[in-house]
Amino acid sequence: MHIEPEHHLEPRKSGYRAFDIAITVCILLVSVSSLIVALVHSRTLERMADANAKLVEANSWPFLYYETSNGQTIFMSIVNEGVGPAKIGSIEVKWAGRARADAVDFLEACCGFRPRTADVQYALIAGKVLRAGQSINILGLPHTAADNSAWNSLQRQRISRALSLNVCYCSVFDQCWFADIARFSLKPREVDHCVTPALPYRIPN
Repeated sequence: MHIEPEHHLEPRKSGYRAFDIAITVCILLVSVSSLIVALVHSRTLERMADANAKLVEANSWPFLYYETSNGQTIFMSIVNEGVGPAKIGSIEVKWAGRARADAVDFLEACCGFRPRTADVQYALIAGKVLRAGQSINILGLPHTAADNSAWNSLQRQRISRALSLNVCYCSVFDQCWFADIARFSLKPREVDHCVTPALPYRIPN
């Protein structure tokens, strides 16, 4: 068996040393430039991906707001003023620094309410998902002659500094915030997750 000797191909040379060196340098510069372009392109794509992710989050951002209205019935409500759904993880209603168990407990503490003829309105809040623009009532108190005193008191106390509405809520991406929405702050505090308070606000027994 005859084995052909291995031949190593060498780049052809022009015979002019300076010209050959210049060609080699040009090839090297083109290679380095191509590498730089690839790196810049990769970083540009990463920035675009980050920007798109932030845009999606911004378009899914919830913002809970306290709203109260009065007519024949006084309502205290939570409204989602953001652009994305809000998953309500917990709610704590305080009057004068003390957590209140439910709507009736709160009305008794703030307004001297005693159940007579009024049909106090309320809803289950924690665990609810509010769509953008949707609201849910913390409580509603219709005006009746028997409960006129409590109704008039609630007119004043529903915007009192003694009222705290501590709400924790999350976006669909599980980015969570905590705020006392009765303070009307535009900067809720970002938190890792929602924690159930010692005395959560719930439906009366």
